[in-house]
Amino acid sequence: CFDMMTADETVDGYMCPSCEQPTTAKKSTRFATFPKVLAVQVRRFEFVNWVPQKLEIPVQVPQSPIELGAYRGQGLQPGEEALPETNDQPPTDAQPEPVDESVVAQLESMGFPRVRCVKAVKKTGNTGAESAMNWIFEHMDDADIDAPDSEPQGTAAVADPAAVEQLMAMGFPQARVERELLQSDGDANRALDRLLNLSDDVTMDNVAAATDSKDDSASCSQYELTGFVSHKGSSVHCGHYVATVRHGLGTDSAWFFFNDARVVAQPEPQSEQAYVYFFTRND
Repeated sequence: CFDMMTADETVDGYMCPSCEQPTTAKKSTRFATFPKVLAVQVRRFEFVNWVPQKLEIPVQVPQSPIELGAYRGQGLQPGEEALPETNDQPPTDAQPEPVDESVVAQLESMGFPRVRCVKAVKKTGNTGAESAMNWIFEHMDDADIDAPDSEPQGTAAVADPAAVEQLMAMGFPQARVERELLQSDGDANRALDRLLNLSDDVTMDNVAAATDSKDDSASCSQYELTGFVSHKGSSVHCGHYVATVRHGLGTDSAWFFFNDARVVAQPEPQSEQAYVYFFTRND
């Protein structure tokens, strides 16, 4: 799975910012840092005749230590040249790209709210109903999924009010919530991670000094599976979620199965059909 995720991907029609000509490029994904806890979501559904179907494909995940160092990004290599920075912001007088109303209507007929349909069509570049539907399902849990896209006006960045309200409901002060949302490009999940892991007086200027002696992500890339969430049921529209959690690491660890209020020991955890896996860094 990690080999597939980090494999080179060919991008046809890539507009080179250096020569300003369309060309063929390759891109790949690597880890810049290794978090203490790594969450991996497995795609467990596909669309068959426009109907989401659950995939019952087993994924073999070892319980022994996993080394992910081969997937760490190494930055600019000798002989390579960084592409020039580009300004992706459109001119303030640019007209918004029209959406394909036939695709929007098709998505609305499936029960999706119009704001999600319009946003999905825009985000996928008017490439069709299937890609727009995939986008909706992939971003279903986004804090701003129901927030209409605002057109650029050349004004200062403002945190999304819905995301601000959501994070403030967890007890964080408004000023800090807005600051972390702006630092996270509006991503509520990244902002929440910063709110939980950074003290209130940590800023972008001193975050490196606050973590350089305690963060082992630069030297340690070995993980062990410590938990996973599974879905019980044959349909994506119904069923029940359960969790299996590992207490401790190595040979002294023990697995426990959580099913609502029922918790039992599970000597042989069944992780093949899980939706989300959690790995803890060994350091």
